[in-house]
Amino acid sequence: MSVRDRFGDRLQVLKDAVNGITALDTEYPSLFTQLCRFYSDKRGVHFWGIDVEEDYSILIDSMIADGVLEAT
Repeated sequence: MSVRDRFGDRLQVLKDAVNGITALDTEYPSLFTQLCRFYSDKRGVHFWGIDVEEDYSILIDSMIADGVLEAT
């Protein structure tokens, strides 16, 4: 399952986050948590849990790698 499959109903929010328009950690904290859990569980991405900014950067990089910005 891809991030686009799992979070397809929030795809515009994800695109806005990748483009720097939306801050997931402050504007959509539950979605931020769900995304981190998805990438940790399904993709083996390691989040440090100490520095939110670093975790946020890791998450955004992971979403870019997963093609969140690709046309639907």
